[in-house]
Amino acid sequence: MKAGWERSNELIIPTMEIVRNILKPFLKEKVVLHIQPLSGGLNNSNIKITTDTNESFVLRIYSKNSKSIEIERKILNLVKDKVPVPQVLYIDSSCSVLKHPFLILSWVNGTQLSEVMSEKSPKNTSSIGNAVGKALSQIHKVKFAEPGFFDEELKITQNVKLNADTFLMYIEESLLLGYGNKHIGMELCNEVLRFSKEKSHLINNLEEQNSLVHSDFNPLNILVEDRDRTINISGILDWEYAFSGCPLMDIANFLRYEKVSSPELLNEFIVSYKGNGGILPDKWLQKAKLLDLISLCGLLNRKIIGEVRVKDIKRLILNTIDEWESYETIEKVLV
Repeated sequence: MKAGWERSNELIIPTMEIVRNILKPFLKEKVVLHIQPLSGGLNNSNIKITTDTNESFVLRIYSKNSKSIEIERKILNLVKDKVPVPQVLYIDSSCSVLKHPFLILSWVNGTQLSEVMSEKSPKNTSSIGNAVGKALSQIHKVKFAEPGFFDEELKITQNVKLNADTFLMYIEESLLLGYGNKHIGMELCNEVLRFSKEKSHLINNLEEQNSLVHSDFNPLNILVEDRDRTINISGILDWEYAFSGCPLMDIANFLRYEKVSSPELLNEFIVSYKGNGGILPDKWLQKAKLLDLISLCGLLNRKIIGEVRVKDIKRLILNTIDEWESYETIEKVLV
């Protein structure tokens, strides 16, 4: 589950003096006593802040001066009454004291779902599937006028509706025109392209493509608590890549590391997702895996990538090709 993946950007850890200066307008008379870098995100930097009043907050520092801070702020406000998310308490995008924009978020208690899932408990499997399926169905009930990427006001500035042609365009851009072939070699790139062309017709029938998509919906970004032997979601994090699109992209992201040979979690997750209003098209798992192929190939389209990341992505791509027929079998069982 992205184990050992190298960061995309260098971790930003300001000194105590700088943290106290940039947070003074928010904290007023309170004093920062401790700062602690948090694990999780590979792009931005998250730091736990503890004050002399024993309050905790998260200082979220953005690696680039981009519109993602405003998108994330507005998305968090949009979904706060639908699913558990941190509350935005303060924002500074001036880059006047710190050379990066930052948010102050409320502290959310919980354990990363990835840690809980590693325990392999049958009780956890059922409870996790129920909780995550329900939460994701609520996220996907948020609709926009059209598919595409947001500007700072959550208006669609780049309309992106997927079909067979655009699907192949993204794969080719990443593997042939981009850096993908440098990292995994032309032989595998050609195999992926052949596979993609053969299956691309499925993308013509995705049905709805105007739902809110988290776009990084994986167990590292989900915090949970165990209450009375039931797993409850306490927070869904890292919304900076959110866009308007096909719900299957989030489903694919969440199931990326799940083994098709033991689909217990998948079954509970999908039953809960559908039972809480989530809608799935025919051949949904195969279509989801194809959409995830866009994401995996896109992750390779960078000039410099760590070896661990490349190895893991290559394995996931090969799994998609090798396990393709079993996806259809699983879909029939879950209908």
